[in-house]
Amino acid sequence: MFALLDALERHDGPVHLKQLAEETSLHASTAHRILNALAQNRMVERVGAGSYRLGPRLAELGSRAPAADSANRSAQS
Repeated sequence: MFALLDALERHDGPVHLKQLAEETSLHASTAHRILNALAQNRMVERVGAGSYRLGPRLAELGSRAPAADSANRSAQS
């Protein structure tokens, strides 16, 4: 799952399922199943016929995470 999210993050726009499967060394049917589960939870969005991009839920989660520098300062205290 994280390999697919990482692969999507490396691209500026939508990425076709076949390319994602190749980049992650997953069988296309496995990648498709995982992407569908991620899409149901808004982690990715399906764009057009067989292409995907990162979804809005990731931005929502990221906005709630503490900034890396503040987390580092807390760990040093």
